[in-house]
Amino acid sequence: MESSELARRARWAYEKGRLVRALPLGGYGVVLMLCAVMLSSRVSVGTLVVGTLFTALLVGYGWWGGVLGRAVVPGVLGGVMPLLVPPVVIATGHVCASGCRAFCLWACVGGGMLAGVLITRAAVKLKEERMRFVFAAGALASLCGALTCLLYGMSGVIGVMTGLALASTPGLVLRRA
Repeated sequence: MESSELARRARWAYEKGRLVRALPLGGYGVVLMLCAVMLSSRVSVGTLVVGTLFTALLVGYGWWGGVLGRAVVPGVLGGVMPLLVPPVVIATGHVCASGCRAFCLWACVGGGMLAGVLITRAAVKLKEERMRFVFAAGALASLCGALTCLLYGMSGVIGVMTGLALASTPGLVLRRA
C-alpha cells in the first residue's frame, strides 16, 4: 500500500470519527424543533426549514470543532431564551397570533437581547477569535429562537437578530477598546 493511499484512508477514518462524534449534537436540534412544533399553535414549512438548518449547523459546528464547536453550548442556551418567549407570552393570555403583534415582536427582541448577553458573556472569556465565536453562537441562537418567533413571520426572526445585535455589540466593542 502506498503512503498516499494510507494517508487518505487515515484522513477518512479521522473525519468519519469526528462526524460520528458530532452527530449527537443534532439531537438537540431535533428536540428543540419538536418543542417548537408542540408549543406553536400552527406549524409552517418555515419552522421545519429553520429547524433542519439549525440541526445541520449544530452537527457542522461539532464536526468542525475549534471555536465553532465551543460556540454550540452558548448558542443553544442563548437560543432557548427567544424560543421560549412566545409560548410564555401566549400562556399569560396574550394572543400573539391574531391580536397585538407588536408586543410579541418586542418579546422576540427581548429574547434575542437575553441571548446576546449570554453569548457576549461567554465570548469575553476568549482570548482570540471572539468575533467568530459571537457570529457562530449568534447564528445558532437566531435559528433556535426563530423556531417559535417565526410565528410572527420574518419580523419575529428579525426581532431576535436585532436583539442579539443590540446586546452583543456594545459588550464586544467596549471589550476591544
